[in-house]
Amino acid sequence: MAGGGGLLWNEDGRWIVGFARKIGITSSFLAELWALRDGLSLCVSRNFAAVEIELDAKSIVDAMVNQEYSNILASSLMDDCRNLAKQIPRIRVKHCFREANRCADALARMGGLLDDNFTVFKSPFVDISSFLDFDCNGLFLSRFCPVSLFSL
Repeated sequence: MAGGGGLLWNEDGRWIVGFARKIGITSSFLAELWALRDGLSLCVSRNFAAVEIELDAKSIVDAMVNQEYSNILASSLMDDCRNLAKQIPRIRVKHCFREANRCADALARMGGLLDDNFTVFKSPFVDISSFLDFDCNGLFLSRFCPVSLFSL
């Protein structure tokens, strides 16, 4: 069972809101896209004037910045994300490996276990607070992305 999740924080790295969604059986690409859509919806509903989106799913970043990207399975979700992004005056989408992605991963895992379809968290849980502190203080954990061990 897949879940999606993420968090919104301010420019000082302080928690604004976290969220988790129960998605069901799907691909990781679609789960990431659901989480992006939920995060963008929360930003729009709060009238944020400037947003920086950091995603560890490079395929989603590439799809968002490439307006010609098309995927029949993801087209409605991608259209929703693009339309929501257009409602934010200043927006930047970038690929980044940061501790906050561990927070989002924990929220996504929680989403897969939820009874409700969508839940918003007004404060961080103890389990993920340290990751937010690391990021706020500029500490991060580099993730090694190994090169493919085989070639075609």
